[in-house]
Amino acid sequence: MNKFKQFTEMENYEFSGMYYGKYITVKRISKKTARKMFEQGKTIYIQSCRFHPFGVWSQMIDINKENDSFSYGTYNFDMYVNSFEYYNCSFEQGYYASFYIELTN
Repeated sequence: MNKFKQFTEMENYEFSGMYYGKYITVKRISKKTARKMFEQGKTIYIQSCRFHPFGVWSQMIDINKENDSFSYGTYNFDMYVNSFEYYNCSFEQGYYASFYIELTN
């Protein structure tokens, strides 16, 4: 058995809850996978790593290429993540972002 297994595989976390009046289930994915899915035009959910995606203090936000409403140009994946981490990540909330994808039934 590989003693470094814990650092090479993503934990399989799934969460269910209400997101803007809709009951959804999300699965945590890696940043690499999130970047690929974002480039394919899928909706990615992002949250600080210490917070629950459907938490009472802070809920995850959704990002995708189609709903880009910035007047000064389009955002790429890294710009979204950098902006999110600058404003939403700290000692209390966690230093990096976690990424989620909605599971379909």
